[in-house]
Amino acid sequence: MTSIEIMESLIAAAAGEGPSFVQALLQKARAKRVCGIARSVQKDPRWYLLFLAGEPEGAVLNERKGMLFGNTAVYLLKGTEQFNFYPLDVPIVERLILGCRIHDRNILNRMLPSDIPQVAPVKEGGAGVFSMKVVKGEVPLHGLRVSIRKGGQVVGNDFTSREGKVSFRLLFDRYECVVHLRDLSTRVYEFEFNPDLIGQVVVLDIT
Repeated sequence: MTSIEIMESLIAAAAGEGPSFVQALLQKARAKRVCGIARSVQKDPRWYLLFLAGEPEGAVLNERKGMLFGNTAVYLLKGTEQFNFYPLDVPIVERLILGCRIHDRNILNRMLPSDIPQVAPVKEGGAGVFSMKVVKGEVPLHGLRVSIRKGGQVVGNDFTSREGKVSFRLLFDRYECVVHLRDLSTRVYEFEFNPDLIGQVVVLDIT
């Protein structure tokens, strides 16, 4: 049996929980220190994340062209995927992880929301233009795709200018900002857009 067939047979015998977006899955897994397999709702390509004591220790990506394992599989996650989680016994998961271990856990940690600095509480009603400058240290980052999400849905996309700037027309509310880096990883930040930010440029340092 292939690793996919083995995991599918184990999943078929387990009670699933979900679906959850990958960020919520990571937070919930760590809070509950779960052990098992998370399988993406999306079938082609389909991801499998293996959790041990709440930490994502293994990953497999199965697509038409073949399979990818470990870091390579995780690099291709966009952060918009949804997963169902299937609890399994520790010894089973430990054996599965041997062939697909994630060595750089920071890849997934970058998908967890963190706060953009200098953002005030939200005020309801109205809309405006949210402007942001993406830098690394003091260097503006040019040509990066930046997405704005609300409730897991993308509500805006833009590419950073030579000055590292992007702008979006948004309702006053709370959002997630996703910065897509050149190494195919992503950084996710939570922010609240309110009237005080109109005419301002929020500086986001991804160092």
